[in-house]
Amino acid sequence: MTRLTLLLFTLILGCTTLMAQRYSGIGINLFPQYSHRRIVNLDLNMLNQADSLENNEFARPSYATGLVLSYRGEKAGVQVGLNYSQTGYRGKRTPIAFNDPNRANFDEEQYSFRAQNIEIPFSVLFYQTLSEKDDFYFSLGSGLSYNLSNQNIVTRFNGETSAREVNNIENEDFRKVNYCFQTSMGWEHKLSENMLFSIAPTFRLWLAGIYRDALLNRNLYQFGIRATVRFDREVERF
Repeated sequence: MTRLTLLLFTLILGCTTLMAQRYSGIGINLFPQYSHRRIVNLDLNMLNQADSLENNEFARPSYATGLVLSYRGEKAGVQVGLNYSQTGYRGKRTPIAFNDPNRANFDEEQYSFRAQNIEIPFSVLFYQTLSEKDDFYFSLGSGLSYNLSNQNIVTRFNGETSAREVNNIENEDFRKVNYCFQTSMGWEHKLSENMLFSIAPTFRLWLAGIYRDALLNRNLYQFGIRATVRFDREVERF
């Protein structure tokens, strides 16, 4: 974590030192996504359990939203954000066991895991001008997250009827602070003199497991489309 953070801050410092700085801005972003997990198994005796999870857990719709601060020049820039996010994964829809009391009213059920976090993502962006109002950009970055809460959600089905049960998980083994690798490439369009819109397919992988100490762990990741509306102001060049 320390080496990755130092490398990114070195890149940010180099970009801000070398580029002809032109604009600083603030905006809002929405990141609808599919979130999933990567199984990390450190115990050979748990191979069957790991294989079962691989076959029965899938991505789930999630999102993140918040504020973004930016500083950019003609060819490079930096961004940092403050987001609220929901992420996780879900299981396969399965028949309810005959001895389950819920069997009287429902036929099938599906579980999902949801984590709610505060995120601080930061990135270095590299721009290529397409026209007077349009830029293509590529970004590399990292970020920190703080885990607010975790829930197990069980949805039960009876034909077209469904009911959802949300249970908070009170477990001290959950990791509170995590860090990620993220990358994106996108298009930025100037809507007016000071207002810009950007859209970018974005991938984010959280590098530590959701549990602090577990032989069978999960690394969460997210892939989606991040949309940002930003208001820029021109600043003095060096």
